[in-house]
Amino acid sequence: MSVLEEEIEKIEQSIRDGEADAAVMYESIEKVKNAGYGLEAVEGLLKLLEKYLAVWFGDPGEIVHFIEQFTPDHERLLLESVKRNPSYTTVFMMNRCINAGKKEYVDVLKDVADRTDIHEYVREQTRNFIDFQANK
Repeated sequence: MSVLEEEIEKIEQSIRDGEADAAVMYESIEKVKNAGYGLEAVEGLLKLLEKYLAVWFGDPGEIVHFIEQFTPDHERLLLESVKRNPSYTTVFMMNRCINAGKKEYVDVLKDVADRTDIHEYVREQTRNFIDFQANK
């Protein structure tokens, strides 16, 4: 098992009552960085976020900060993730991209909000992000 896989597993095991443990996430992301991972770790971390649709991983948290350091390269992977299986954290990240000037991603959020095959919480939060963008 790779360092990335081990650390993702630790983060998963830390999830309690709808939240991943912040200290575990910090330590795990530090280990991923120290092992020399870069953009190649983003897809695995996004899949973790997809797996736990409504879990709180921070605001924005270590995982999001790690992924976003690869802007704009991470955006393609994020877009694929949101289209594949949107989670609260991935639509939150898409909203952050919009805040950074990528207005074309509003349509992606609208598509997510229209889906009936996703978690209701994710759909509701996506609608909140759309409303936020419309009222800026």
